[in-house]
Amino acid sequence: MPSPGLSKRQYGMLIACVLTQAITILYTWPLWQVREAPVHLPAIDLPQVPFGILLLTTLALTLVRPRLGWVVHVATLLLSFVFDQFRTQPQFIAAAVLMAATLDERGLRVVRWFLASLWCWAGLHKLLSPDWFTFNAWSITTSLGLDPSEFGEIVGWGVGLGELSVGLLAIFWPRGAAIPCALMHGGIALFLTPLAHNWNYSVIPWNLCMAVVGSWVMWNVTPQLPKYRWEWLVAPLMLLYPAGFYVGWVDHGIASVLYSGNVPDGLITTESGLELIEGWGDLRVPFPNERRLLRQYFARSAPPGSKLHIAETRAGLDDLYYVKRADGQFEKISMEEFYASSPGVVAGVGLDDQYTLFRLGDDGVTMLKRAEKAPIYALEIDPDVYRPEMLNWLRRVPNLEQLDLSGCPIADEDLARLPIMLKLKGIGLADTQVTDAGLKSLLRQPKLVYIEWEGTSITLEGLEEFLDARESSGNPETNP
Repeated sequence: MPSPGLSKRQYGMLIACVLTQAITILYTWPLWQVREAPVHLPAIDLPQVPFGILLLTTLALTLVRPRLGWVVHVATLLLSFVFDQFRTQPQFIAAAVLMAATLDERGLRVVRWFLASLWCWAGLHKLLSPDWFTFNAWSITTSLGLDPSEFGEIVGWGVGLGELSVGLLAIFWPRGAAIPCALMHGGIALFLTPLAHNWNYSVIPWNLCMAVVGSWVMWNVTPQLPKYRWEWLVAPLMLLYPAGFYVGWVDHGIASVLYSGNVPDGLITTESGLELIEGWGDLRVPFPNERRLLRQYFARSAPPGSKLHIAETRAGLDDLYYVKRADGQFEKISMEEFYASSPGVVAGVGLDDQYTLFRLGDDGVTMLKRAEKAPIYALEIDPDVYRPEMLNWLRRVPNLEQLDLSGCPIADEDLARLPIMLKLKGIGLADTQVTDAGLKSLLRQPKLVYIEWEGTSITLEGLEEFLDARESSGNPETNP
């Protein structure tokens, strides 16, 4: 029987939302319990308490007393976030918001704008992200059984524009978005199963719920324009606030940044090795990659003497570097300090930029690692694929020790494009057009100790001048 005040259809949609939230909580059960590892990420440092049973109880209350139960559930969910921000996953937030659409017309109208914003920005973030059009879209294309070199870009544009189109329909013609919503989210749920991508099962229930409840919202919301005065404020707020993600004001979990790849990443360097902060494991959810949470994880888990690199892809935000002191506190440091070592403090290892590696690899550049999950340490550019702008890209390959440009049509002015590479020890310039003038650009490389110069116009006099200029940092060997 439907709850008092709700139609049978409304109550049926509420049941779908409640079941979705309950199934997802059960699937990620360790996330809601007290645990030793991975560390909790509290907004306020309080003694930890389990939230799993409590959240399921609030969902049961929602079925009996929908409006009261929903308020209690949302309050409990938010409180659980205060205790551990690892739980700020988009699927839990969106499922709770979706329930509001089943309670009354005001909730229905708010959720309409929430979904319009979600779809528009999910598409926009992808279209604005270079990472999306490289390894993310290629991975999806491969899972579809297609050749990514031929169809990767088509799939990338298709997915991004498809999501954006559904969002625009939700704004200007909600009923027209109903069927596309069902097809899109049903397709995503199917794609994530072992039949295709076999990944992130925790969002499958939410996508199935969206296919049903989201379509119902779009079909039933009338009129198309905001109906109430407050709605004229809510609508633009919902549609615009995700833009704050690009300046670090809004977390990606509530800014509809879904699989676009343009979130910050963190790499911890310790004496025992490297740790890419990525979550998953028994929690079955990814790490919520926010700058503050990456710092907090580092502060709470890394041993003294460790270092953290937070790599950014957002144009307006710089990479960040940190060290954990002997007293357990951490502090921000410069890039030069990060890559240097000192007593009791490890030399940092930076994160390679995946977009840059994709572009270099796609152009046929040879890249070497010392181990499967280690960073790139050596790079060889074939003369047939060399372009001067490739040298600019190397600033995003921060651990490069060896660079081989032998035989490339490189000129003196090209070497000025090289960024300062704090770990570069050797460069191969054999059989190039480089002269003594080009060596001056290499003085900027603080660790450079080897130059291969056979077949160039570099003279012994030029090398002597170079050696004199580098005397304070050690003399490079030269190829006889």
